[in-house]
Amino acid sequence: MGCNYMKKFLVILKDPNYEAPFTPEQIAALTRGHVEHIRDLDARGILFLCGPLKGSERGMLILSARSYEDALSHVMQDPFVVNECYKAYEINEIAEANKGNNYLS
Repeated sequence: MGCNYMKKFLVILKDPNYEAPFTPEQIAALTRGHVEHIRDLDARGILFLCGPLKGSERGMLILSARSYEDALSHVMQDPFVVNECYKAYEINEIAEANKGNNYLS
């Protein structure tokens, strides 16, 4: 694998911070900032997929990145993370199973 090999990372945003004293205006601004961050990741080819998890209060992103540290740096720029709108997040590298590896990651 060359140094340009992009791995996929599953990011889970979890445990919404309902105790945070955000006003409705702050929540709206944070949501706009989060969406702008997602759009920027998409425009730069970093975002593979994102969205809320149905039946849950968690959100997820799948990012293309060279390393865990690279994926973490993108997560740490998200206004939802920076402002602790979620109390926790989880980042896991995906071992992709596909036709090229006979679906044996």
